[in-house]
Amino acid sequence: MKIPALVWLMLGIVLSASSYYLGDDFVLFFYAGLIIIALGVFKLILEYVFSSKETSIEKKAVQEKEHYDKCRHCNNVVRRIDYYCSMCGKQLR
Repeated sequence: MKIPALVWLMLGIVLSASSYYLGDDFVLFFYAGLIIIALGVFKLILEYVFSSKETSIEKKAVQEKEHYDKCRHCNNVVRRIDYYCSMCGKQLR
């Protein structure tokens, strides 16, 4: 199960803040909270670096793909509004 980075951050903040207010007996939990916060920040950075960033060229290609089909006879790329294939000349509709 994948735990989101914001959950790690919130857990670390709650753990650090509560152990800070409870006193010197919980110093270990304070540092554990700081480590969990660092892990959350690291996960956020990794998600940002490796996230899929669609460029305008890719978006345009997806939009154009909706207007094209393949000829069922020769697999040539044809527009959806065409009645005949430009490669083999067979009727499309």
